[in-house]
Amino acid sequence: MNFILKGFLSFIVYFSFLLLFSTSGFSSLFAGETVEVLGGPEDVNLRLVALLNKLDPDFYAHEKTQGFVYRYRNRWKNPYDFDIYVGKVGKTSPDSIIRIESPRRGQERMWKEIMEQELLQKPPHESAVPLSEKYHAISQGLNLITPMASVGYNSWNSPLFSNRDTFVSMGIYLLCDLILAGGAYMYAQDKLPKKNIWDNMLNTKGPGNVWESPNAVGVFAALAVSRAVRAFDAWEDTAAHNKTAQFGWSFKF
Repeated sequence: MNFILKGFLSFIVYFSFLLLFSTSGFSSLFAGETVEVLGGPEDVNLRLVALLNKLDPDFYAHEKTQGFVYRYRNRWKNPYDFDIYVGKVGKTSPDSIIRIESPRRGQERMWKEIMEQELLQKPPHESAVPLSEKYHAISQGLNLITPMASVGYNSWNSPLFSNRDTFVSMGIYLLCDLILAGGAYMYAQDKLPKKNIWDNMLNTKGPGNVWESPNAVGVFAALAVSRAVRAFDAWEDTAAHNKTAQFGWSFKF
């Protein structure tokens, strides 16, 4: 039992290191996207606000602009996740700059492509394709099986995810299941009655398995935690994808 527990913990530490490297090691390399737009910040800001309202009005102007002129954040009801700044390119330049930041690299690229098509009237890349609708029932159904499958469904041909975003999201849900459900299973297994030397000599049937024990409910409760969290994320991913798809923009994957 101790050998299994040590092996399990070693795997968790190793996998956590990989996820940490994926999320923090690359974040300094990919720190947002920028779009240069002809016009002053006030004019560009009006056009940007109209675009944001077009997709979802649940956002607000943030007072801490960090040196920019304007800054906008999504509210919690907004299925998108963004931090967008508007400022001047330079003191003598007639152009403005829009900076897009998001926890997901995919969303940063998505917003840049939308702004290029809407604000710059730039045609999409020749390999770009329009989006197809995704379904809440499929995403939530896959989540009941495993959150990783739900992430895979939502990330497939969706500008909301980059390959790195998909890997990290899947890895986090896998890690949660391993820690919570794996830990609950090992606890329940350790609590099973042990056969003594006489039981072994008489070849007496063992005390049963984990799934027949009273502690089995703890394993299912642990599995429910990651699925409950993913249920909200899956709703947001599907809603954001479908809102984006309805405008007919094309994206490069």
